[in-house]
Amino acid sequence: MTQALRPTLGSPGPALAHSQIGLSLVELIIALALGLLLTLGVTQIYLSGNETYRQTQGLAHAQESTRFVSAVLTPDLRSAGSFGCLAQMGRPLDQVVDNRLNGGLTVPLEQAVQGWEYTGTGPGDSITMAGALATPTAGNWESGTAGTALPNDLAGSVVTNSDVLIINAIAPLSVPVDATNPQNGNSINLVDNSGVPVNRVVLATLGDCSEGELFQKSNNANSSALTMAGGNVTPGNNGNNFNLAYEPETKVYEFTATAFYIGVGTNGEPALFRRLMTPLQNPQELVSGVETFQILYGVDTNGTSAADDYVPADEVADWNSVSSIRFSVMTRSRDEVLDEENNRSFDMLGSEVSQGNNGDRRVRLVSVSTTAIRGRM
Repeated sequence: MTQALRPTLGSPGPALAHSQIGLSLVELIIALALGLLLTLGVTQIYLSGNETYRQTQGLAHAQESTRFVSAVLTPDLRSAGSFGCLAQMGRPLDQVVDNRLNGGLTVPLEQAVQGWEYTGTGPGDSITMAGALATPTAGNWESGTAGTALPNDLAGSVVTNSDVLIINAIAPLSVPVDATNPQNGNSINLVDNSGVPVNRVVLATLGDCSEGELFQKSNNANSSALTMAGGNVTPGNNGNNFNLAYEPETKVYEFTATAFYIGVGTNGEPALFRRLMTPLQNPQELVSGVETFQILYGVDTNGTSAADDYVPADEVADWNSVSSIRFSVMTRSRDEVLDEENNRSFDMLGSEVSQGNNGDRRVRLVSVSTTAIRGRM
């Protein structure tokens, strides 16, 4: 009788089938490769999106600067030379208005505007922008066929290859003259505070607009009178008593002679500046990233109150014939956001403008605007 043999404790039994746990080396390599490809794809999408965003932001900044320049310049140009009812008297302003200011105005009172052309930047010229900003002396600008130099107060402030414009204008005061007591000695009385800052220049005219006086005031904006200054301020007046007797119908205006130009901003970037020339005030930076400013003047040679031709400032024979202004600005982004250097050339009112040192990677825009001078229409 056979007895079945039983395995003793600890003796090897039948082999057990084992299932595979984890990845094989080949599978691991394939997974890593797919993950790497996916990571590279996501990274590329991110970099492309970030680059597009930066370029869009750069373009938006340049566009915003362009719109701001137009918004500032256009209203001032339209009101240039608008001397209220005085301009309707049919007589030259220098015969109607008694200029009581010491010294002459930067731009004669009868002119609405005057400009200065940087040498070699007119139509047909090729302009290469400087790699580094420079503000040369006044000898680089000309105005009119006589070649009038840039005002001394602007010399050393304007960057190369950029034009300069000065606008004469008046703005009526919102506060009327006190009809019960229009004049008290060397003061014109108002019904409320004038709102005109101290030392600003004021034009006062008689009610029938037959005559007027241009003078510098001495009191503050919160005063209800316009008091004529003496000779102890700049420019001051030739005496501090009025030559005219002002009545209840007297009209009063604030006079401004304002310069616009491209200078070096506080951040080292080129910027559009505005400066009150009479009386002289500190420059005011308006918008950064404005690289150059080119201007042409529409001259009326046929007496039609419309421009017959547009010429640069150094070719204007008679500034009183200017009826409109055409200006072009080049704005740029704050940062270098393009893939390649922006070494293209731009047409600015007939001038070919290119970047120095093979350009940079900033976005640039060129805009052109034309504005009629309302007082010349």
